[in-house]
Amino acid sequence: MPYHVVALTMAQVRQGGLAFQRELGTALRESPDLKVYAVNPFDLDERKRARDRFGGDVVYFFNDAARGMCQLLGIDLNYIAEIPESELPKKRSVVVGLPEKSSQERL
Repeated sequence: MPYHVVALTMAQVRQGGLAFQRELGTALRESPDLKVYAVNPFDLDERKRARDRFGGDVVYFFNDAARGMCQLLGIDLNYIAEIPESELPKKRSVVVGLPEKSSQERL
C-alpha cells in the first residue's frame, strides 16, 4: 500500500498546518482504516533522515484512505512523494488512526 508524504516547515505548523489532525480524527468513526504516521519525535536520527529526504521540519505519511478523506473534506495538503509501506520509518507514531495490534508495528 502506498503512503503519501507531506512535509511541513515549522512556520507552516505555527500557521495551522496541523489542523488536518483534528478533522481526520473526527472522520475515524466513519472510516476506521485512516492512518497518518509521523516519525517518532524521540528518534533524532530517523527525524534527520526524513528531513533530509523530504525537506520540511515535520514529515507525515498518509495512507490512501487518509488522503481520500482529506480530498473529501476539502483539506488541501501538498503531497510531495509517494512511498511504499516498506519505506515508512521503522520508529513512527500514529498521528491519526487506530493503533494496530501487530507486534511489528512500532508506535
